Amino acid sequence: MNETTDPNNQILIVVIIAFYWALLGNWSQLLPRSGDDKTKRDDTPTEQRTGNSENTSSADTPLDVIREIDPNFDLAAFLAGAKTAYEVILQAYADGDIQTLKRLVGPEVLDTFERAIAERRDRKEMLQLTIIGTSEAKIVDAFEVDGTAEIAVRFVSDMVSATRSACDVIVAGDPQQIVEVIDTWTFACDIQSTKHNWMLIATEGE
Repeated sequence: MNETTDPNNQILIVVIIAFYWALLGNWSQLLPRSGDDKTKRDDTPTEQRTGNSENTSSADTPLDVIREIDPNFDLAAFLAGAKTAYEVILQAYADGDIQTLKRLVGPEVLDTFERAIAERRDRKEMLQLTIIGTSEAKIVDAFEVDGTAEIAVRFVSDMVSATRSACDVIVAGDPQQIVEVIDTWTFACDIQSTKHNWMLIATEGE
C-alpha cells in the first residue's frame, strides 16, 4: 500500500462505516446513566477493570450485561460493524489517512496514530499492510461509566505488514509472511449525545 488513497474509495468506506455504526447506535439510547458512585475508567487492562465495575456482577458475561440493558441487542450487527471498523482503521493508519481516522477514533488514540504517522513520514518510510482477513471478533467486556457506554472487542486477524525506507529497503516486517495479530479494542459511545457515534478509545495488543 502507498500513502495515496482513491477519494472515491474513501467515500465508499465512510458510507459503509456510517451505516454500520448507525445500526449500533440504536441500543445505546436505552443505557442507564451512571450514578456518582460508579467506578471511573482507568488505564488498567480490560480484564482487571471488569471486576471493579458496579455494572457487572462476577457471574455475568459481557453479553449478559448488554442484554440486561437492551434485550433486543443485535450482537451480529454490532460485531459486523466493529470488524469493519477494525480493518478500515488499520488500513487508514497504514495509508496515513488522517481524515478517515478522525471519523472513527477518539482524541487519545488519534493523537497516538498521528504522531506515529508523522514520525514515519519524517523518516520517509512507507508502511505496506495487507489484511488477509479477521477470523474472530468477540466481545470480552461491556459496561457503562459516567454516561459513556464501552464495549471491548477481541480481534484475531491475519495480515502481511512491511515497512520500507525511502531506498525501498525493508526496515520492519516481512512482505512474504502472514502474521496472526490479536488485539483488544474498546469502542465507546456517549449515551447523553443524540448522535450515539461509536468511537475507538483504546487499543491493546497481545
